[in-house]
Amino acid sequence: MRQLIVAVSLVIVAALPVSGAETPAAPPDDLDALKLADQAPAETAQGAQAWRFFVEGAVGKIETTGPDGRVDTRRAALDARFDANIAPGLRAVFSDRLDLAHSSGAAGEENVNTLREAYLSWARTEDQIVDLGRVNIRHGVALGYNPTDWFKENALRFVVSPDPAVLRENRQGTVVLQGQKLWSIGALSAAYSPKLGTSPSSDTFSLNAGATNPRDRWLLAGSYKFAEKFAPQLLLYGGADTPTQVGLNLSALMSDSAVVFGEFAVGKERSLAARALGLATARHQQTRGAVGLTYTTPFNLTVTGEAEYNGAAPDRDQWNALPALDPAARLQVLGAAQALQDLPVRRALFFYATWKDLLLRRLDLSAFVRREMETNSRAQWLEARYRWESADLALQWLSYAGSAGSVYRTIPERRSIELILRFYL
Repeated sequence: MRQLIVAVSLVIVAALPVSGAETPAAPPDDLDALKLADQAPAETAQGAQAWRFFVEGAVGKIETTGPDGRVDTRRAALDARFDANIAPGLRAVFSDRLDLAHSSGAAGEENVNTLREAYLSWARTEDQIVDLGRVNIRHGVALGYNPTDWFKENALRFVVSPDPAVLRENRQGTVVLQGQKLWSIGALSAAYSPKLGTSPSSDTFSLNAGATNPRDRWLLAGSYKFAEKFAPQLLLYGGADTPTQVGLNLSALMSDSAVVFGEFAVGKERSLAARALGLATARHQQTRGAVGLTYTTPFNLTVTGEAEYNGAAPDRDQWNALPALDPAARLQVLGAAQALQDLPVRRALFFYATWKDLLLRRLDLSAFVRREMETNSRAQWLEARYRWESADLALQWLSYAGSAGSVYRTIPERRSIELILRFYL
């Protein structure tokens, strides 16, 4: 029945008459900068280069608590993107990344190709669009944790950076049929994602449909502009063996420099620990949320503070009780959280900063700290990047800190450092 609802919605979105549609206002106002990227499709700029390539090489060291001790790493990558109109009203998008990695530790070789996107987009009119193929559907207004970004589950094949923006960009899309309708005061989209596989694949060039399309799923999303600076988005998500989830995204300009946001999701599901350990437990109502503020200074420093909550994750007592269920239970929960891109703890604070042109023109500094509030441990990341016209040089540092038995101290990797050189072709 739910699949029928989505199919009808797709037909309605695609068949809405042109004459009755309100065309979007020509000059975008400040609110447009707050709308989610997937509410309106990105249009290829007139005369823009259709193909974009870069190659990347990196060397690094990882300090672990396991038998490997210090691990040397090397990796190389080829990144290709295509985005162009191939016929009047028809746009083709292709995005792929091949990562070749070597480690002196137990991991050894890890070669992974990630087909991020491959789809056709048909614009029946300027405000009615239908997409078919593998699409990276992104939802959410928060930065560090996105409860309404449901298609992120099992979408990562290879992690090149813990930066949330990089994680969202480099994941696999989902094979969908999606329709979008835009008005000057709102937007509506409907997506249907069919089951195409049963389990993820680790083969280098696998399309990995078992990870991106493991069951029939659907998503409805609509936004309405109540005021010049306030256009909330309401989402409904569900599918086979997936009870309906309700999501809400809110963001507003407080001033020319400050944006306040909130993202919430609620629905029945099993706890993170039950999913990680394969426990046959009943579904319960779970609530997730993230609220925060982003402030941009006149000297190109942007800072975000975010409070995060995951009702499905273990609290302090549940985390401390995990070893009694299985000695490896904590690592299994952390592994499941990484695969699902979910918050591994009940409560956390997240702080992110980006400073463009720090001290020197084209020198950028980015950093985040996530402090989980259940066992008081931290994940910390720092990147310095210098940009030339056709190359980037970056240095990344990642560290996990906390007392013995705390959440982030449980991760075998203590700290890592990596030097990255990228050439744009």
